[in-house]
Amino acid sequence: MGHSVTDTCDASVFDTKSDVPSDISERRRAPQLRILYHVDLARVGAFSHPELALEGGEWQLIGRARPLFITPTPRDRWRPLEDPTISREQLRVRWRGDVERFELEPVARARRRVFLIDPRRPGERVAVTEPTLAPPGACVAIDDRLLLGLELHARHRGPEAERMGLVGEDPAIWRLRDEIGEIGEFRKPVLILGETGTGKELIAGALHRYGRASAGPYQTLNCAALPDQLVESLLFGHAKGAFTGASGPQEGVFRAADGGTLFLDELGEMPTSIQPKLLRTLQDGVVTALGQHRGVKVDVRLVAATNRDPEQEIAAGRLRADLYHRVAAHVIRVPTLASRPFDVPALFVHFLARSREEHPALEWLWSGPERWRATAPMSFFTALMAYLWPGNIRELENISERTARMNLRGKPFSSPALDGPSRAEPAQPRAPVVADAPTRKRAGDHAERARAASRVLGIAAKTVAKLLDVEALAAVWAEVDPADEAALPDRLEREAKERLYACLIEQEFAQGPVARRLGVSPWTLIRLMQRFGLARPTELTHEQIERALVDADGDLARAARSLEVSEHGLKQRLAALERSR
Repeated sequence: MGHSVTDTCDASVFDTKSDVPSDISERRRAPQLRILYHVDLARVGAFSHPELALEGGEWQLIGRARPLFITPTPRDRWRPLEDPTISREQLRVRWRGDVERFELEPVARARRRVFLIDPRRPGERVAVTEPTLAPPGACVAIDDRLLLGLELHARHRGPEAERMGLVGEDPAIWRLRDEIGEIGEFRKPVLILGETGTGKELIAGALHRYGRASAGPYQTLNCAALPDQLVESLLFGHAKGAFTGASGPQEGVFRAADGGTLFLDELGEMPTSIQPKLLRTLQDGVVTALGQHRGVKVDVRLVAATNRDPEQEIAAGRLRADLYHRVAAHVIRVPTLASRPFDVPALFVHFLARSREEHPALEWLWSGPERWRATAPMSFFTALMAYLWPGNIRELENISERTARMNLRGKPFSSPALDGPSRAEPAQPRAPVVADAPTRKRAGDHAERARAASRVLGIAAKTVAKLLDVEALAAVWAEVDPADEAALPDRLEREAKERLYACLIEQEFAQGPVARRLGVSPWTLIRLMQRFGLARPTELTHEQIERALVDADGDLARAARSLEVSEHGLKQRLAALERSR
């Protein structure tokens, strides 16, 4: 049986029937198909019907008449793939819970060829000619007509689920929506952390709309590149004559947001001279305008955002630690676009559809279903998924805008250049493991294996080389049959996580020494921990800790080991949670 190597992504389910059980939304571990490319651009991003009983191992048929898909909006309807150039019986698929893989079986009489694609290297197609295993995160292509993503979700989320204005079906985005809904029930400040262009301002807006202060006003202030006095005036207001040019009184955004939400973007850019006054305002709920001595009581829910690492900013003296702890009552970390490649096609089409509203000349791009001829090629969509998006969603929006500009005159389709980094690198041959190889040869093998492991794990090769030493990588390569590519990601994931956890234990979970040992920044270390599922104590919920304590019969040390955190950190986190209850 053939196998394929891919990153683990996430997903939902397929279907052949029409009626959905009433409890389907609560099903656990929901395998799913997502349309990543279709001749009809309006279908991109649609996901499969949730009723498929894949856990039972039953084969499900894929063809032009099944399964049913729906775009993530309640206004659409469940529809089959419909493409008349695809056979009625093209491919069979089932979920193999015993090996955590999708099993694919081509139909011999199907008119179209089927390929398995690693979204990191879309040019390397593997023909599916016999039953083949593929992990969640792989893609199945039916020639150049259709591209489906294989996903696995914790549970199915139907089109009726609230998406809060955020585009995407990746599990990370659903966790984000869940966090927004939960945090909205509280009043304390929220800190949104994420790279530039990840959509932090959209999340701030969702926190307001779905929070307790939604009936009140929503005010925003970008703290970047503003003089100290102007920031203070904009925040707290000023009296007439408070400074040169203050010809009249201004209330400031704090007072304007009274009863609602204030979003401070780029908090890391706020002048240090303003931070003590902001801290006092947050502590007392009293705003004192420039030029006045009497403050005004306000009720404001503060949401702040930054693309900087708060710990580094505190260490550098650019951010007060007490202010950070005041604004970080709840912390939301926004995933990068590169970490959710299956969301890229739907986001791209979403932005392109906006341009279509402004420029009717782009209507031809949506004319594919009229004659079932593709207007945009599948190769462009796979290139979008393979791109690493250093500018995140903002960069994707720019690419969509350029695509619109280049296609205003109609056919043929013109695609803009993707000039940044891409996952789409040619595969490197694996060097054989030689027990008595000279040191220089072993070092060369190690560098080669580190590069190969880097592509599988999605982290820098130099970090892999420090995390997994010569012996560790040699052991992985010796253990995994080179022909069994599907086993390599799991084995590397397990080894990397174990090594990172061992390093944390060795340094008593002190992140600074661990980061220095690996040659990375503290912020990168946090992302590595998130990448391998190693939580920091501050990220644990009360429910997670309670469950671990129950399983450990109340033994804090055993609970810490099961949660893979330090006992001291767990004790502190538990005390902090108890104080906030």
